[in-house]
Amino acid sequence: MENFLIFAGKYGPYVLSGVGITLQLTILSLLVSFPIGFITALMGMSRHSLLRAVALFYVELIRGTPALLQLFIVYFGLTSWGIRLDPIPAATITLGLIGGAYVAEIFRAGIEAVDVGQIEAATAIGMTRSKVMRRIIMPQAIQLVLPPMTNFLISLIKDTSLALTISVPEIMYRSYDVASQTFRSMEVYSIAGIIYLCLCVPLSFLVRRLEKRGKVL
Repeated sequence: MENFLIFAGKYGPYVLSGVGITLQLTILSLLVSFPIGFITALMGMSRHSLLRAVALFYVELIRGTPALLQLFIVYFGLTSWGIRLDPIPAATITLGLIGGAYVAEIFRAGIEAVDVGQIEAATAIGMTRSKVMRRIIMPQAIQLVLPPMTNFLISLIKDTSLALTISVPEIMYRSYDVASQTFRSMEVYSIAGIIYLCLCVPLSFLVRRLEKRGKVL
């Protein structure tokens, strides 16, 4: 234990310095995921079959292929078309596109969970479809999607570790760097695990509180 503490004191700050990049990737990916997910959810519930088909194709394409493959296509594959992205933008775009598919499903489930009777009543008194969406559906749907959205955020934080493979200096990249120099993999990856736990466990408690609050309401 003493040796681990000495090791952690020496290399822990270096691994910990990757937290900033991890959080940066998470926030940027969220900013990409949310608009894509919301628009895709609306397309998937549209009356137009073409929009529904496009939304379904996108969601199934993302969910049916490995995230690492998608990252490699964006970072390495696009160079065949003369498009060269730096590691952080490539990781952000990939995680944003992946997240968009899952956010779309979360939004869709939240919207569909709203009582149909309320929508019919609002339509009966002359409210337009867009006004029903803004004033009736979305306020309730947002409350319903908060717990799964928080779970998605936890998954997104962990998925940023994929960026290691394209040399983004986040937590796992720095951990791998230390492990390759010291050959003490167990210690350094334990440090990385503790850091991820410190980031994700508070969010897990938040999910439970949101779920309990939803049941009470």
